Amino acid sequence: MTPAITMLRFFIRRARPADIPSIRAMQERSMWILGGPYYQDEEIAGFLTRYGTMEDAVVAEGHFFVAENPAGKILGSGGWAHRQPAYAKRLGKSTRTEALPTVQGLFVDPAAARRGIASSIMTHIERDARDHCVRDIALTATLSGAALFERLGYLTGVREQLPLKNSSSFGCIRMTKQLERSRDLIPESVYWRFSA
Repeated sequence: MTPAITMLRFFIRRARPADIPSIRAMQERSMWILGGPYYQDEEIAGFLTRYGTMEDAVVAEGHFFVAENPAGKILGSGGWAHRQPAYAKRLGKSTRTEALPTVQGLFVDPAAARRGIASSIMTHIERDARDHCVRDIALTATLSGAALFERLGYLTGVREQLPLKNSSSFGCIRMTKQLERSRDLIPESVYWRFSA
């Protein structure tokens, strides 16, 4: 039997401070559900308690985006910033990645996963970064997100273990990309995705 085809409509816009509670709730839900196969419950809880999914200042910087459906529900988020995330000082020293702008807060609502939302947000992030003269960009990927970034051309760097307060650690991977070598995509403000 042929599976039903579901059409998902969404558009990408810049995040506003008023979006932050909804963004954070979506991000935490995503971490628990999509990150569940890669992390123990205590690791996710420890990460959310100590570091959280994003900082309000990243939205204020003006380079943070959300994917929103026609009903106004936030389906995904992500952006870039010159400021380093709160957990950066807990990572091993790397003069290359410490000096680079970073992708931060890329999450997708589990109910809308694997429908192109994360890739669409990354297209906007990279285009916006290039528009602001960024040529190299870094990120710290969760184990659940690393495969996506590899497909988007990010180079895998050092594997890290973020220390948590419960004496465990949270695995992640540093990655980088040279944006001047990226393939420019046709600008889109509205995306239609079809998935089984």
